[in-house]
Amino acid sequence: FSSEYLQLFVDETYFYNSILLSTLLPERLWVPLPRVLQSWLRNTIGGTILYLLSGFFWCFYIYYWERNVYVPKDAIPCYRTMLRQISVAMRSMPLFCGVPTV
Repeated sequence: FSSEYLQLFVDETYFYNSILLSTLLPERLWVPLPRVLQSWLRNTIGGTILYLLSGFFWCFYIYYWERNVYVPKDAIPCYRTMLRQISVAMRSMPLFCGVPTV
């Protein structure tokens, strides 16, 4: 690869990191980190936000708005089960966000 192409990749990565991280964290916390950790942090935060928002809207639509259309009433999981699934997903999020970072 040419150095120009690699520099474009580095610039693009910094741009994406700055979009998400600068809106959620002060720059003194994320700028000193190595670029790989910045990208991992961006992927973890973005993945968590995406997971929680899409999961909320999906559950709202399937379990409440269209209550008996897609899932029978007795097949809707209880809140404890949903919270357990969310807990498992949150614990695995850092690992799953490490794969695209590399």
